[in-house]
Amino acid sequence: MKIAFKSAMLGLIAVTAICSHSLAAEPVPQTETMTVTAKSLQEIENLGVAVTIIDAEEILRSNATSINDVLVQSAGINLGVNSGSISGRQNISIRGSQSDHVLILVDGKKVSGSDAQIGHSDFQYNWVPMNAIERIEVIKGPASSIYGSQAIGGVVNIITKKQQETFSGDINTKFGFSDDDGGDLKNVSANIGGKISDRFSLFVSAEHTDLDVVADEENDSITKIEGKEITNGMVKLTFDLDSSQSLEASYSQGVEDRYEVGDTLYYDIDRRNYSLGYHKQFANLSLDIDAYVVDSDLHYNSSNSYTHNMTDSVARAEVSTLAFDKHFIVTGAEYKLEEYDKDYDLDASSGSNFKNEIYNTSAFIQDEIEVTDDLLITIGARYDYHEKFAGEWSPKMNVLYKLGSHHRIKAGYGEGFKAPTVTQNSSSYVSTSRHIFHGNDDLQPENSKSYEVGYEYHAEKTVFKAALYKTEVDNLIASEQIGSTASGGRIYQYANVNEAQMQGFELELTQDITADHNIRLGYQFLDTEDKSTGEDLSYRPKHSINARLISQLPWGLNATLSANYTGEQEASGEEYDAFTQYNLQLAKTFLDSLTARLGIDNLTDEDLDDSPYEIKGRLVYASINYRF
Repeated sequence: MKIAFKSAMLGLIAVTAICSHSLAAEPVPQTETMTVTAKSLQEIENLGVAVTIIDAEEILRSNATSINDVLVQSAGINLGVNSGSISGRQNISIRGSQSDHVLILVDGKKVSGSDAQIGHSDFQYNWVPMNAIERIEVIKGPASSIYGSQAIGGVVNIITKKQQETFSGDINTKFGFSDDDGGDLKNVSANIGGKISDRFSLFVSAEHTDLDVVADEENDSITKIEGKEITNGMVKLTFDLDSSQSLEASYSQGVEDRYEVGDTLYYDIDRRNYSLGYHKQFANLSLDIDAYVVDSDLHYNSSNSYTHNMTDSVARAEVSTLAFDKHFIVTGAEYKLEEYDKDYDLDASSGSNFKNEIYNTSAFIQDEIEVTDDLLITIGARYDYHEKFAGEWSPKMNVLYKLGSHHRIKAGYGEGFKAPTVTQNSSSYVSTSRHIFHGNDDLQPENSKSYEVGYEYHAEKTVFKAALYKTEVDNLIASEQIGSTASGGRIYQYANVNEAQMQGFELELTQDITADHNIRLGYQFLDTEDKSTGEDLSYRPKHSINARLISQLPWGLNATLSANYTGEQEASGEEYDAFTQYNLQLAKTFLDSLTARLGIDNLTDEDLDDSPYEIKGRLVYASINYRF
């Protein structure tokens, strides 16, 4: 591990030395349009990978209370569940991937993937206040060549708002009333930021959300959708050492309670994120060094209560340069220590406590090559040295060719992997409930190979995208039955047992119908197979459609009407019907700073009587946003 880490850091130092003494290179541009997740300087229409960008205004239009609410309104992203739904919990799937194959970042920093450690969980979607989000960048397809483990299906990067030159901010309040037995919404949020001196900048954001628990229509003692009380806050402080270098420190904390019917506390979650970074802009390259700690305490309240504590400690360095003609090179190194601690409340259960840690060291390089004015080739690879299974290579190659000023042809290949979790990869781990689960020291990572070809048309009033993709995943980790208990329970051990295949195509259209009306359409066809059974993968709809009409109406009204169609899907031999949700929102701005919104989610009050998960009933809401 030490040799690999030293080699990676020496490589970074060498690149820095070469580039800082080059006289012919140009400065690395730092622009607002830079797609930071893909590590590219190209505009989005010239990216070789499939990227979706969701801005802050789109989040407001969607009435989202967590990032998965807004992500599922994009083509290729669907709702799913993690090992079955509990109390209405839902996860996201990108192009048919598992939820724990989607890596979530906040400002490029990985958050704890609780869905990989905790069955039935959806706890990773509320790390920062929604009003603090500037935009969300989504890479659809493998990104392990940059980000390593868990990026088989894609990456979701939540980019928070930056400090402005002058102090500005906003205050938002929202209230919603549900047709369900429960489900009412209350939300208040605020943020403020700007220069507090010539060198210091500050950004502060806070948010509190209450979602009432929803009871089952036929039995009000059963929880249909659990209640949530979420309080999130974050602060970022930037100090400019001079015009070319700066320090940034940030801290965020979130407290989340999950309730069952009767306001019974079921889960209480505490999240913390500490970060310290240094940025230096040389004449011809930029250097970023940062360290951060992501810590989650997830306390399960039951007759045998316990706490999952997950802590990731990361140090990394990254260099990007244009020092070589026609090449934009990004290279980096990272060290990560992943810790997990399961601690039972009662002394009588302390024999089941578990604590372990795994380290991972990695280095990557990516070269974006402008071969000609019309041909862009991006190649890259990452090497991860893992404490349990040694090395893992993740190469990729993407090609984009411009056919004139409007047409683009894309092709790509990438490999990815998902490392076993601390619990899965330790034979000393035993989880006991009705059934018993054992870890396994001999687990290998899940591996994927992905292929994609696409065509895109970009014009002033029209954007059209079509993509055909295929992903094969080997060594999928599953719990394999190895015995039975005397009381009739089953004994499982984690093992590499499955292979899966996901293939399909996406179509996306954005069209200005008139100067006042814009329509966005997305369609996905998805075909999946569990190679061990020959059956479709669970909770993967074959057909999905997203549609949104945005209109400027008389009297300064802005209207958004959206529809999301989820096709038939199956799980464990059960087939579930298709359904459609409609949402409507009207917005009007007064005095350039005050915006009122009135909307209805699930306009037709769609209810899934026979479904793998629950959806919220009709919700009528109103909000006021004041910007200053």
